Amino acid sequence: MLHEVLITLKEIIAGKPELAIFAALILGYSIGSVKVGPFQLGGVAGTLIAALIIGQVGVFIDPSLQRFMFTLFIYALGFSVAPQFFASVDRTTWTWGLLVGVEVVLIIVVVFVATWLFKLDVGTASGLLAGSATESAMVGTASEAIGRLGLAADAVKIQQANVATAYALSYIFSLITIVLFASQGAPRLLGVNLRDEARRVMAKLGGADENLDPDQGHSFPAFGSRAFRVVAGAGKSVAAVEAALGGNATVEGIRRGNASVAVKGDGLLASGDEVAVLGARLALTDAARVFGPELGTPGDVDFIVETRDVVLTRGAMHHTDVGKIEEFLRASDCRGVFLAGVKRLDRSLPPLPGSKVRTGDVLRLFGKPEDVARAARLLGEAEAPSDVTDFVYLGGGLVLGILIGMITVPVAGVPLSLGSAGALLSGLGFGWLRSRRPTFGRFPPAASQVLKDLGLSVYIAAIGLTSATSVLTLLKSRGWELPVSAVLVSLVPTIASVYIGRYLLHIEPAILCGAIAGQQASTPAIKATEAAAGNSVPVVGYTVTYAIANVVLPLLGPLFVAAFAAISPHA
Repeated sequence: MLHEVLITLKEIIAGKPELAIFAALILGYSIGSVKVGPFQLGGVAGTLIAALIIGQVGVFIDPSLQRFMFTLFIYALGFSVAPQFFASVDRTTWTWGLLVGVEVVLIIVVVFVATWLFKLDVGTASGLLAGSATESAMVGTASEAIGRLGLAADAVKIQQANVATAYALSYIFSLITIVLFASQGAPRLLGVNLRDEARRVMAKLGGADENLDPDQGHSFPAFGSRAFRVVAGAGKSVAAVEAALGGNATVEGIRRGNASVAVKGDGLLASGDEVAVLGARLALTDAARVFGPELGTPGDVDFIVETRDVVLTRGAMHHTDVGKIEEFLRASDCRGVFLAGVKRLDRSLPPLPGSKVRTGDVLRLFGKPEDVARAARLLGEAEAPSDVTDFVYLGGGLVLGILIGMITVPVAGVPLSLGSAGALLSGLGFGWLRSRRPTFGRFPPAASQVLKDLGLSVYIAAIGLTSATSVLTLLKSRGWELPVSAVLVSLVPTIASVYIGRYLLHIEPAILCGAIAGQQASTPAIKATEAAAGNSVPVVGYTVTYAIANVVLPLLGPLFVAAFAAISPHA
């Protein structure tokens, strides 16, 4: 009976490839969500493992589906990292680019050494490269490049299967290596305590030591408003009482008797006035000493406030201290507007006085609506609260990316083209245009994340399902060689980056550990590093190297395959 059920199940899965794909996603993300200490495999790697298991029944997936889903993924990837990538390409951030350059050069060298030592074929070597770099996008770009080598159809299928299998095996060991190294190994090599270093840097930048989850917040918000009855402040000007609060709070409303009084810097407060004050919570706690007793109910001095996200596009503000941003707003008649937060690559950064912002950052402004709107026009473009995607803009970018990928250039007798990586370049360009003028081409972060997650996961599932039957052959022949190679490929570039970053580039150790996680494009590694640091200081180094690595590493796929074919034309 059980045998018959298994046969029926096999026939259903083999005849319904869409069922096999979704089964792989369900099982894969279940596997990937299991957390063992700081390690979590992740949904993409889990999906590949699940697909390799399910695919043993024999499943055919139309190659056009694979290309379609990978194109969606890589375009959305380029679009999302574009603002930070282009903000990173300047003379002030060449240090981060150097770290990624070290990663790229050394990872290729070590992979070629492993290829020579173990006589790896092009598919296995490409999978080793992708897995060791923990860069899933490289699986797609390398597999496509192998398909253009002019090999026989059966040979192409075998090599592409080797890419997937080698990637899965290498990825697991590289993930463990980079998580441990970024959070534990690098600090030990530098002879520092990561938590102490992160606290020191946080204090240096002027912030508090904290590390909150995305859905957590403080019970007492950093900014707010209070109402007071003027007693101690009687006879003093508005400018004088604001100065007494350290410039961290502003008077936003004055009620005298039954009439409202215009708020002017040289205007004098009278005894019995009711005033509304907006600003930092720490400044407001001392406001009663400056004004007089606090009012339990704000009464007629109540006013509306808002929090608005603004994309920084003003070039003059690039690489400017957070404190100077607030000074600029006050000098530009935007009194009462406060910088409540900074987001970069969808990761929150503390708005510390000593930290710097970049064009493409999302600044969270707090204040009265009319003041926030004026500040938004000075700094960039306010993000409209809409979840609608501009499909004309999205479709135009995808079409252009596909056309770019069709261009073929012969290199050393080998036809070299970007394939779906053309969509990566197109996504970069369209994402940059969108960041400069956020009034058109809306592609909400949530929509972009769905395309990235679904596109890559379905692509990886399809690769695993179609190549599953050749997995055991590769594992038997390369079982121990790939894990050892993967660990070495991960360690050699990262160890070099530690010493170059610290002693040549003089990067703070806590920030350097985050940069190492970023150059490996590893989200699990930065999460583990943040946890070990106890605050978000490592994210400062992570965001720039992550943006650069997510552009450079996928492009290595076709370049590596072309170089391999040129050196070993019969591979």
